[in-house]
Amino acid sequence: MNLPFDLPFLELSRQRQCRILETLIFASDQPVTLAQLGSLFHCSDEAELAAIVHQRIADINAELEATDRPYRIVAVAGGWQFATLPEYGALVAEYLQRKEQRRLSRAALEVLAIVAYKQPVTKSEIDAIRGVNSSEALATLLERGLLRIAGRSPTLGKPLLYETTDEFLRTFGLASLDDLPKPREIDELFRRRAEDFAQQMDTLPAGGMRRLLELFEQLTARPDTDQSPPRSSAPES
Repeated sequence: MNLPFDLPFLELSRQRQCRILETLIFASDQPVTLAQLGSLFHCSDEAELAAIVHQRIADINAELEATDRPYRIVAVAGGWQFATLPEYGALVAEYLQRKEQRRLSRAALEVLAIVAYKQPVTKSEIDAIRGVNSSEALATLLERGLLRIAGRSPTLGKPLLYETTDEFLRTFGLASLDDLPKPREIDELFRRRAEDFAQQMDTLPAGGMRRLLELFEQLTARPDTDQSPPRSSAPES
């Protein structure tokens, strides 16, 4: 294929390189990888191409930030893709109503987390961790393309093995599985939240906890609890 520029990509001006990369990433509905760029540009020096591409993407993002654009180029699933800034994500999700952006059930999220951290893993292993049958959640995640069958386990019965997909990385904005939070980071997050909650309880004024309980009772009371007392069923004297 003849490319729409005369010089090799590595010899083009900085601005032209930026515009070419921006065009390709914008036009693609999947992350654009370095291998794809090298093949397109007929570039055999992968190290030099990688250095140029990373720098030009940084240049593009700097331009987008300087002009207050609501999106950036991010590293996702081994490539690069345009992504909306987090503060606009909810608006875009509501507008597009994309299938993969529908809220996953708690069961599906549990299964997805188990597979992400223990893959490849069998259904029986997932069930053992959760304590319940995970067939429906697995079917949902397979249908949405967040999980795939990775083969069969060599154990008795040769059960199917499950692992996450590039779509999982793309959906959760991860460049690779190495970006998953480490167990110690999750423990630290829960510890900080517990400490914050304890501090909030300590700062309540005298009688504050009792008042919270009273408010809770009022909110959960039946509608007729604040009306006049019910008549006695005993006969009048």
